[in-house]
Amino acid sequence: MKDVETQELGSTPKTISGIDTLYYFYETNEQYDDLYLDILDQYEESKARFEKRDLKYENKDINVLINKQTFFFNGKAQGFYWFTHIDSYFTIGFKDYRKNRGLNDIQVQLDARGIYFLGIKFLIQYIDAILVDYITGHKPITRADLNIFVQSDLSWIDKTMFVTRKRKYETLIKERANKHKLETLYIGKRPFLLRLYDKRAELKKSKKKDMMYNHFITYGFDRTNDIYNIEFEMHRDYLKTFKIDTVDDLLSGAEALFKDCLNGIRMVDLSSITDNTKEMKNKHRAKTHPLWEHLEKSYTLKEFYEIQAPIERIKRKSYKYTIVEAIKDTIAVARKFHIHGGVIDEMFFKEVLDEFKKNHINSIKDKQGVKLVYENVTTQINPRDLDDLELQKYILKLKEDLDSPSDLDIQVLIKKYENAYIELRTRGLDNPCEYPF
Repeated sequence: MKDVETQELGSTPKTISGIDTLYYFYETNEQYDDLYLDILDQYEESKARFEKRDLKYENKDINVLINKQTFFFNGKAQGFYWFTHIDSYFTIGFKDYRKNRGLNDIQVQLDARGIYFLGIKFLIQYIDAILVDYITGHKPITRADLNIFVQSDLSWIDKTMFVTRKRKYETLIKERANKHKLETLYIGKRPFLLRLYDKRAELKKSKKKDMMYNHFITYGFDRTNDIYNIEFEMHRDYLKTFKIDTVDDLLSGAEALFKDCLNGIRMVDLSSITDNTKEMKNKHRAKTHPLWEHLEKSYTLKEFYEIQAPIERIKRKSYKYTIVEAIKDTIAVARKFHIHGGVIDEMFFKEVLDEFKKNHINSIKDKQGVKLVYENVTTQINPRDLDDLELQKYILKLKEDLDSPSDLDIQVLIKKYENAYIELRTRGLDNPCEYPF
């Protein structure tokens, strides 16, 4: 590593401010018991479909519908049944209202995909709408991570450059680096701690990589240059000291809170004090480092709060035709057949099953016999291999398939569009069509 006492920040780096994580409760009304029992019934029915056929299953194979939105089961913890939204926008837990009365009945954990893709304010409103019949509107907060991305190589920073406001309290410091540079630095412990880490290194194996790079490009970052994340994690006990009890309190006070965090765990300029002062463990007398001063001036959430996705983009994605709905539709068809004199028995369903298998196998054979051409999006295409005109043509074709009903996997199409769109942005080209989701 470079000499931390002589390292200069250089030109003022670009920054992107945000709220990276948000956990909170919902206060429920007298209708919540109906919701909880309905979720429990769906959960048991979903499990039974596997068990009565002696089929192995994982948690994610169990799903429930809440206000026409599909959720996959995650597991049980802390008395809650945990489910993740079909598009991984958030995770939500439900508990028996008669147990552990000291906690609210619904707990929500907002995921980065939901926060950066939909916008934090819109995402909260979206969840409110799903649960509207069962909540009062009061949302006590349990955790918030305020962060700022920095377009700069910060590997020269190390643990000796930090002082904490409450020097008498125990502070945990962890540092992880590879052969070449610092990757992660932790200072503090719950309920208040700082994380500083190499974001590009973290994203190398992350499913969120494409989405996050699109976010960075949108706000003027260069994806080929270093990106570090500076993040303060705060839990309920710490937040309460600033009279932040609810989600609304946080959203209105986040900017002031972040600036106080910079003072709570402060990065100092070691060159501003003598060696003797350092040895006497009086580093708190040092001046605040220019980087920390820059972050204090830069942190603003105006643009972050303005991120908002149109609701129609979500409705198309957040739907899964479930076995419950398939059974209802099958009953409706069987009833119609019965009204017209048909006999509904085991033989009827056997004939339906045999016909389905025959048609399904023929359908697969037909698809295998189709020769794929460039315009067919099932072809494996690397957007980086296309010239500018081909890339724009490819994006227009993807949009056409997204807008038209087809047998193609919508999640695969969206992934292909995201990758192609990011490549377009990196080339500095105009968007050939409106971003469709």
